[in-house]
Amino acid sequence: MFQTISARQLEVYMEDSRRFTLLDVRDAGAFDAGHLDGAVNIPLEELEMRMAEISRDRPVIVYCGYGSRSMQAARLLDQMGYRASSVVGGLSYYRGKHFITR
Repeated sequence: MFQTISARQLEVYMEDSRRFTLLDVRDAGAFDAGHLDGAVNIPLEELEMRMAEISRDRPVIVYCGYGSRSMQAARLLDQMGYRASSVVGGLSYYRGKHFITR
C-alpha cells in the first residue's frame, strides 16, 4: 500500500538524500511554470504508458498541485509494484527551498 508524506517531510528527505525518484504528475505547462528541483514530469494521464521510465530500484515520491492526482498516481504505482508515496496537499503546502521557477 502506498504511503502519504507531508510537504515538510518531503523537504527533510530532499535535504537528507536523493535516494528516491521525485515525480511530478501535473501537466507540462504547470511543470514548466514551476516545479521541485530534480523532479521528473510525467503527467498522470501518461503515467501508465510511461512507467518504464521510472526505476523500480528506488522509492518514488509523487506530487501534484493539491494532492489528488499524486494520490491516484501513487496508488497506480503501488499496484504495479513500486514503492510509492504521495505528498499530501501537493505544492499548495510546500514552503521549502527546492521550488524552481523560470
